[in-house]
Amino acid sequence: MPMSKILLSFSALALCAAVVTAAGSTTVSARMGGAQTFRPTQGLTYVIGSKRAVGFFQTVAGKCHLTLMIAEAVDPDVAQPPSAARMILAMSPGQSLALGSAEGETMTATCGAGAETLEVIRNSTARS
Repeated sequence: MPMSKILLSFSALALCAAVVTAAGSTTVSARMGGAQTFRPTQGLTYVIGSKRAVGFFQTVAGKCHLTLMIAEAVDPDVAQPPSAARMILAMSPGQSLALGSAEGETMTATCGAGAETLEVIRNSTARS
């Protein structure tokens, strides 16, 4: 992979981390199930199987614009984190999206009334 793409990917991940850090006490991290409600620009972090999703949403033209950086969930003290992928989605109020992992865990996000909130539910699929 060319060095410029590596630096660009790392810069995008660093920017997303800075946004979440800037949110300070409004950052919410979740490993367990249950619904959580977010306000615009409030940072969120979810571990979904072997992946980590970090991001935020903004209200733009009456829609929830959700930005997520998705990468392997690794301990940075043990291994170099691989580059992340950025996903930006616009959802109308009442519209939902689901993000799943190969391990069977999912995260479902639903845009609230007037695009003023985003509800996120994390579920684990029981393995037999």
